[in-house]
Amino acid sequence: MHSIGGALKAAQTGEFVEVNEMLSPLKIGTILMETDTFIPDSVWVQRETFCPGWQAITNLNGDDLDRQIRRDGWNFMFIGGALQGTSWGSWSDVAIRCAALRVLKRTQTTKLNAFEITGIHPQRFLGVPYVVVTGHSRHLQKSTVLQNIAERIHRAARDVASPTSDEVGVVPVPAPAVAK
Repeated sequence: MHSIGGALKAAQTGEFVEVNEMLSPLKIGTILMETDTFIPDSVWVQRETFCPGWQAITNLNGDDLDRQIRRDGWNFMFIGGALQGTSWGSWSDVAIRCAALRVLKRTQTTKLNAFEITGIHPQRFLGVPYVVVTGHSRHLQKSTVLQNIAERIHRAARDVASPTSDEVGVVPVPAPAVAK
């Protein structure tokens, strides 16, 4: 990826991703959360736009946010299995942001609403520097049970309309098609 005046251009795809300049750099423990994720009113978070659809929480790390969320009876689930993104370049905010964007792209298929950075590693390959950002998906919700993807999509749509609802909805999941 190349930095071009507030936008990052993906070298492989050629697409531009608009990225705002953050006041706070990304670091280990930073939580990136989808923009439309509901957070209980009693939990005060400072947010900065990271990229379209994602915000960085700058005043709390993952453990502190988890503690405050649980006090309200909500859950901030930690999903096992580390994900990583890589970006060529020396240890810089731009290289770290590019690697974080790549790892966020991998999380989109899971429909989980948060990501915690658990590692930022500068590396070299044949003398060429690159940065690896490692992290874990997280999910903020009222229920203690993580629903399947269809239920998470339905719940997210319903929570946008009524974020304080305690109702546990069940979405019927279509049965797989039987081959004839």
